[in-house]
Amino acid sequence: MKTPRHTTHVRLDTNDKRMALLNVKDMDCMAGSAGRVTFLRQLQGKDKYKELGSFAFDGKWPVTEKENK
Repeated sequence: MKTPRHTTHVRLDTNDKRMALLNVKDMDCMAGSAGRVTFLRQLQGKDKYKELGSFAFDGKWPVTEKENK
């Protein structure tokens, strides 16, 4: 799956109200955890992010386009 342009981080929000924030390069660490993945761009300043898009993630890695449609 191709990430949006300028994506620096991803956030995984699980169904049990937990959250994980990772660099895009570490996205394979989310394998086995279902939830909603949001692509983020880090802005200037600490802990400031802009949401670029999201999709439902079932925990299967690698992610393919047709599974998410």
